[in-house]
Amino acid sequence: MKKLIVFATAAVLLYSCSSSTPKSDTANAESTQKTIEITNDMENATAVIPSWINEKTVISTNSPAAHSGDFACLTTDSSEYGYAYQEIFKNINSILPKKVVVSGWVYSTVAAPNLGIILNISENNQQYDWKTYPLTDTIKETGKWVEFSTSFYFDKPLNENQEIRIFPWNQSKKPIYFDDLKIVFEY
Repeated sequence: MKKLIVFATAAVLLYSCSSSTPKSDTANAESTQKTIEITNDMENATAVIPSWINEKTVISTNSPAAHSGDFACLTTDSSEYGYAYQEIFKNINSILPKKVVVSGWVYSTVAAPNLGIILNISENNQQYDWKTYPLTDTIKETGKWVEFSTSFYFDKPLNENQEIRIFPWNQSKKPIYFDDLKIVFEY
């Protein structure tokens, strides 16, 4: 009899703690994060990290030394597009971002290179929006790691099925390295 009472009490407690009422849209929106931060220090790129592509551009380097760790992304004349973040919006968050902040470190072998950070949005393999942040003015001298940061605002309406891709584009034809990338989606 004691076992039956304990079992019944536990069942009542479990039932009272559970809620079969679905959350309202307001409650879901309130529980959604205001920012989502994605970082990549390049150390695990060869493991093929989901949402990142073009890992062939990530190399172990000691000349120059990586900004942190042993690995950095190398762009050159034969590989002008660097390691890229690529994901469909609905896989990032249940709401669409208002802005994306991209930051990281760049090491150039040439001053004022023709170089930029690209934000590309596509839908069904068709380009929808393309934005670039030129790094030419950021890199005034060679042979040292320089920090960069840019914000991309969305002036076109987005939908959850669109794909976002963020990557460095080196048109200078000289070796340029990237490391410690950070992408912050703001909602």
